[in-house]
Amino acid sequence: MESVGDGKVLIGSGAGRPAAANITGDSNVTITNGTNSIEVSSAATGGALTKISTATASTSASIDFTGLTSSYFLYIIRYSNLQPATDATTLILRTSTDGGSSYDSGASDYSWSLFQANESGSESGSADTADSSITVLGVAGGSDEMGSGANEMGCGNIYIFNPSAAKYSFVFCQGTYFNEATQLITNYSGGYRISAADVDAVQLLMDAGNISIGDFVLYGVSNT
Repeated sequence: MESVGDGKVLIGSGAGRPAAANITGDSNVTITNGTNSIEVSSAATGGALTKISTATASTSASIDFTGLTSSYFLYIIRYSNLQPATDATTLILRTSTDGGSSYDSGASDYSWSLFQANESGSESGSADTADSSITVLGVAGGSDEMGSGANEMGCGNIYIFNPSAAKYSFVFCQGTYFNEATQLITNYSGGYRISAADVDAVQLLMDAGNISIGDFVLYGVSNT
């Protein structure tokens, strides 16, 4: 039997003994020993995350992700090292139906609810059935908005469900951050655009001021 080195497998040969095989390819992987070969599909199956794009905030008015299509039934935005330029502000989300040329911001365009707990164990909830955005982190006007001091950052995930369908687009958010008093807060929020319209872009911004820093990655999840 032939010796196999790192990164190789054995495959049967016409000579009557297995031989070391090379592995080549991308979405379809071919394993061959020069005479015999097998092909294996390595394409992502339904439910796998596909990285679509990234964005980095640097004193940015907003972070926009466009090009949401029916190719994915679920989009996930993961963000980290997020810090507002203005103290005591809230991270919010808005949607677009024209590819990001404009974002819906009417006074009663969205409905959302939020639950949060601080590191002392105190819990609270907030909601609004007619707002100009969906609240992602912090509650505007309260004592648990995002802080902008040293190390006062946030991270989390935003799930956008089936946005391309002409139905309500639901959003679910989970995140952890430091408030303006440097107290750790964990919150969960959910909301939707109050319109049965296809959403093809989303925008993240602070309710006042810019996003000082932050790293963002958009993923798509296929159901096939």
